[in-house]
Amino acid sequence: MNAATEFDLGPLTWVKGEIDLALQRADEALGLFEASADPTQLKFSRTHVHQVHGALAIVGLDGVALITESTEVLLAGMEENRLSDGDASVAVLRQALNALRQYLDDLMTGEPNQPLRLLPALQSLAAARGLPDPHPSELFYPDLSLRPPKRAADAPMLDSGQLLHVLKSERMHFQKGLLSWLRKPAEAEVGRQIMCEAIAGIEAVQPTPVARSFWWISLALLESLADPKLAADPLARQLCSRIDAQIRRLLEGSSNVAERVLREALYFISLAPA
Repeated sequence: MNAATEFDLGPLTWVKGEIDLALQRADEALGLFEASADPTQLKFSRTHVHQVHGALAIVGLDGVALITESTEVLLAGMEENRLSDGDASVAVLRQALNALRQYLDDLMTGEPNQPLRLLPALQSLAAARGLPDPHPSELFYPDLSLRPPKRAADAPMLDSGQLLHVLKSERMHFQKGLLSWLRKPAEAEVGRQIMCEAIAGIEAVQPTPVARSFWWISLALLESLADPKLAADPLARQLCSRIDAQIRRLLEGSSNVAERVLREALYFISLAPA
């Protein structure tokens, strides 16, 4: 199953009625708040949104649950009187609830599960709290189960000492390229190529497809940063620093990679010209 386009409707079908009822009650509580200015109604609305949030997490709609999470935080800010324009916030909350309801209805009719369609709602919720726009990658949930294609030759058999030597050498190589890419605009392309070579060297000594995945994705990310527009995104710099941190973890014996790092890297790759 491709997580980017397909979704198992079974679990959602079981809880859809409860979600719809909770969304309706959250909206009704907002209406009562508008009529009475009673902050207790905001608490009631937040309670119902939290029920929806829990249901979305249970059925695996993690990206969609970012909307309910942000909605809860905005409601809490209003309840504690930390926001100046309550009327505008109520309008944003209503739009978010309607967008969420429509998204779930669309899923039930066979639309693909693409949380990025909820980006305008997430941006409006952030703006109502005085925050900058969230990065689109926050709502990008591709299929992370895919593995690199089989390579022509198996990875060389290295003992622990040899592997450690390779990783240390390639990390120094990567850091040299990263420094050029970040601090020397005239040498940015040279720095990017050096980083690519270092990651290719690390990927080449990974013994299994699972172990190769992050480095294979990282190599594609670095190739995508040949596009100046993508390279200018501040998140691209953060991702390159995280690649360096991942090399350090590999040197320390850990190959675990945070899912968010993979999602953000794949988002950049998805934007790269063919």
